[in-house]
Amino acid sequence: MSETPAPHSAGLHSPFMDWAYQYRDPETLYLNVTNRCTNRCSFCVRSRTARLGDGVLLGDDEPTLEELLAAVGNRGGPGRFSEIVWCGYGEPTIRLDLILTASPIFRAAEATVRLNTNGHANLIHGRDVLPELGAVVDRVNVSLNAPNEERYIELCRPDPSVAADEGITSPAVFWEATLDFLTRAPKYIEDVQASVVGHVLDEIEAEQCRRLAAELAGVPLRVR
Repeated sequence: MSETPAPHSAGLHSPFMDWAYQYRDPETLYLNVTNRCTNRCSFCVRSRTARLGDGVLLGDDEPTLEELLAAVGNRGGPGRFSEIVWCGYGEPTIRLDLILTASPIFRAAEATVRLNTNGHANLIHGRDVLPELGAVVDRVNVSLNAPNEERYIELCRPDPSVAADEGITSPAVFWEATLDFLTRAPKYIEDVQASVVGHVLDEIEAEQCRRLAAELAGVPLRVR
C-alpha cells in the first residue's frame, strides 16, 4: 500500500495526538488512529484547528493495538460507552488492521461499533474489504459529500497517489469507489447511512445527494 503524505497543516502539528477523544455525546467515544487520508477536502476542519472535542487530533504518531486499547482504557474502557466510532482526522480504513482486531474487543464489552469512512477502503487495500468490515462493524457512515463526480473532485480533492494500485491517475476513480462502497455496504452491514457537509452544498445539491443514496443503496442521508 502506498503511504499517504502527512496532512498539510503548517503550524498545527504536534508530535503526539489523542487516539481516543470525546465530542458532544458523553456516551460516545471516537478513535483517531491516523491523519493519513485519500482526500484533501476543502471543508476539512483539520486545516484550521488541531483540536476537536477534548482531543488533539493532529500529530505524527499512530497507535499500535496495545496503545489504542490503553487510550480507550484511560477513558474508562469500552464498556463505559454505548458507541465507539472509528473516525478522527484521517481515513480510518487505512488502519484496517486496528479496525479488524480491536472492534471485536469493543463489541465484547457491549459497545456498538461505528465506522465513519469516505468509502475508499477497497482502493486503499487493493481488494474488497467489505466482508471483513461487515464481520466487526455494526454501523457505517459513508461520506458522500457531493451529488456528482465533478462536485466531488472539486470539494473532496481526492489524491490518486494514495492507493494500492499505483496505476490510478484519475481522481474520478475515487468518486466511483465511494458509490460502489455505499451501494454494496448494506449487504454486509446492517445499519448504513450516507452523509454530506451541509454548509458546502446548496439545498438542491443536498436533495440530489439524498436521492442518490436512496437509489443506490436504499439508505438515508444525514446532513452534518
